[in-house]
Amino acid sequence: MPTTLPIEMYDMLEKRVGKEEARDFGKLLTASFDAIEKKAETVVIQKKAEIKEELTKELVTKEDLAKLEGRLNEKVAAVKEDLVKLEGRLNEKITAVALSTKEDLAKLEGRLNEKVAAVKEDLAKLEGRLNEKINAVKEDLVRVEGRLNERFTAMDWKMRVYFLILLFVMLLNNPKVLDLVAKLFGVAIK
Repeated sequence: MPTTLPIEMYDMLEKRVGKEEARDFGKLLTASFDAIEKKAETVVIQKKAEIKEELTKELVTKEDLAKLEGRLNEKVAAVKEDLVKLEGRLNEKITAVALSTKEDLAKLEGRLNEKVAAVKEDLAKLEGRLNEKINAVKEDLVRVEGRLNERFTAMDWKMRVYFLILLFVMLLNNPKVLDLVAKLFGVAIK
């Protein structure tokens, strides 16, 4: 967005140094501000890209979590499939074997319940490990977000300092600007 000088500043310049020099100084000053603003924008874009690249190298992405979730779902499905197969085989054995007493049936049911309990326990452990990994990733994201906010704050202060340094360098290195500033403040430079 092009910079404009406040009318009060232009009027003050015109009174001190004349219309033509005030116009020249105003053009020079607005061009300087525009150049500084463009440079600051490019530096901010560059820094954001660098930070994004660095963060993508360090963090677990949503894609990684989706892949992990997919693999876990495959394993859970395989376990469920095994349970169904086991249940089918047990049902076949139960129907194939004529159980002579209720006692035999109770033993078989007890073993089946033990196996089902063991599978449920394994599933609970698997779910616990998945929850731990998800919580660890969430903690990493919160930590990185804090570091990113700190970097943006530091970058904001750096940009302000760079702007002031650039402004002073322009004032000191350009004789016309230095003469104009001297006229404004009524100082004679020889």
